[in-house]
Amino acid sequence: MKKAKIILLFLFVVSLLTVIDSARAQYRVKESYDFPLLPSIRGVQTALYTTIKENFTLTLRDNVVLDCSRYYPSTADTSFHNGYPAVIMCHGFGERKELLDTLASKQSAYGYVVYSYSMRGQGYSGGQSNLISSTEAMDLVEYVNFIRTDFHTRLDTSSILIMGGSQGGIIPYMAACMGNLHVKCIISALASPEFASSWIENGSVKMTYLWSLSYPPDTVRYAPQIAAMQNWVLSSSPDKWDSIATWLPQTRNFTSIVGFNKIPILLENAWEDKFFNTMGNINSIPLVSVPKRYYFGAVKGHGGDTSATENLWHMNFFNEWFSYWLLKINNGILTRPKFHFAFTSYPLINNMWSFVHDSSAVWPLNNVSNLNLYFKPGSGLKTTASTANTSVAFNNVVTGGLTMQQAVEGEFNSPLFLTNFHRTSLIFDTDTLTQDMKMSGTPIINMDYASNSNVCQFNFQIFDVRGTNSKLVTRINYTDRYNIPNTRKNAAVNGISHSHIFLRGDMIRVVVTNFDRTPDDSLFLATNPHVLPLMNNSSNTLYLSSNFFISLPMLNLTSGISGVNNSAPDNYYLSQNYPNPFNPVTTIKYSIPRSGLVTLKVYDISGREAAVLVNETIKEGQYSVVFDASGLSSGIYFYKLISGAYMETKKMILLK
Repeated sequence: MKKAKIILLFLFVVSLLTVIDSARAQYRVKESYDFPLLPSIRGVQTALYTTIKENFTLTLRDNVVLDCSRYYPSTADTSFHNGYPAVIMCHGFGERKELLDTLASKQSAYGYVVYSYSMRGQGYSGGQSNLISSTEAMDLVEYVNFIRTDFHTRLDTSSILIMGGSQGGIIPYMAACMGNLHVKCIISALASPEFASSWIENGSVKMTYLWSLSYPPDTVRYAPQIAAMQNWVLSSSPDKWDSIATWLPQTRNFTSIVGFNKIPILLENAWEDKFFNTMGNINSIPLVSVPKRYYFGAVKGHGGDTSATENLWHMNFFNEWFSYWLLKINNGILTRPKFHFAFTSYPLINNMWSFVHDSSAVWPLNNVSNLNLYFKPGSGLKTTASTANTSVAFNNVVTGGLTMQQAVEGEFNSPLFLTNFHRTSLIFDTDTLTQDMKMSGTPIINMDYASNSNVCQFNFQIFDVRGTNSKLVTRINYTDRYNIPNTRKNAAVNGISHSHIFLRGDMIRVVVTNFDRTPDDSLFLATNPHVLPLMNNSSNTLYLSSNFFISLPMLNLTSGISGVNNSAPDNYYLSQNYPNPFNPVTTIKYSIPRSGLVTLKVYDISGREAAVLVNETIKEGQYSVVFDASGLSSGIYFYKLISGAYMETKKMILLK
């Protein structure tokens, strides 16, 4: 039987790696939390003890059997009169306890008793997964109650810590809020007390939610309602969306009981988390009355950028928490700032942001006020509203009867999808910033729009542009699933919280798109979008009015223009087209410092004229033009801007 289990485990690992690493893998879930190695109880980072590992099972209240492991030093240490401190490690969704084996063994050799288990419906545990719910939280309570009587491991029942990320961070936090969880402290990473709502934020379904519903049976066995959710997501029927919106938060969101938690807790989130918005933990800060510490920034596991410097700081942050609560070392951690965070900013390191560490005794930070940037004709972002009554079309065009199932199966990159889903993007830029600007908090989009469809979607991507480089900072997704066709509407929508420094000389760019994917998402999402696009046709209008602007929470704003230069351009400028490569539509932006005849033409690689985009006398200002290359074949093209004595040419690539 043991041999059969080993063979099954080997086959599972091979199949899982094949799914994750395949260039055409249907579901790419990479949510593993990077567990830290806790400090040695002797202060020396070497193995001090020989470890005993034992596998065992625990039968729960509903007769579900959990597959468990324990690791403990083989001999007693008389200097620890009450026994060894204990750590419970909780794995992420779709994982199993075996993946923690090496770390747990090493941790035990440092002088800890370590417990792990596979959550119900995962690994070799029985039952069915309820997708991270109060059922799994009650399982953990029962597991802890058992551990507190498991004296043969020589643990100190007054010094038990629970830690984990994603599912492994949510379940301990939820269990603590439900009561009857008796441990010393908790570390909850990559989690949120409103995580279920975060998966379907503002009516938009995140790709990671569909992934979490889509594991094969050898990885997760789902309860019937959870199994049905995948079909609800793939359906275009309004009642299926209503089912998701109704049932997903139930037994999962727990903001309403956060105040009942009596256990000290360390909470941390990644700004660029592809699963859960940091806003959930931020909003619940006033509700948490126990000793607490927060970190918002670079946390590995859900697709955000990582940082070597933040990792070094992070380890000390953990060590101090463990040392205070488990090893009873009075290091003064509770007298220091509660909130630690890191701004992202240029320069890029291995195509990831640099991180600038900071801390605060309060959150939100002091001296934060909103910078309102209005969407203007000519694709600009200004600090004053437009007085003209103008609008732009923003249409969602899907042909060939393309379905969500087909799009998902082809990872939104199959010839069928690329032919029948027509990407639409509008680009809006500020002028060059005249000073550094620090953003910290949650951006808000204030919309003024209309659509001829019952359902319409608008995705806003916020970039920091430096020269020819542009990198995603954060985003706002909004799907109106209860639209009244052909009715002008206003909406204020929260985005994904973030802290970022826009440096002097950079530009802030907002891209409005019907397909929310950027090159920065590729490492985690591959060719998939952040949120699922709509598969319906809609003709949408964005009104560039005083009711259409983005609010960015900025620190220490000074002067009326807040660092955004609203004057006419000082120089000619021709941007690199975006996106590039493109298929078949791209946008080109340019600036003209004085009125005159302007031509913008496209040429093929042999120098033949392929398209005339601009050929007229225009006033000074910033402009953008959309180039539709539907009638051209794949290849390298050049576009040339001429105005007076100024002439500039850039290269672009059409890939069909």
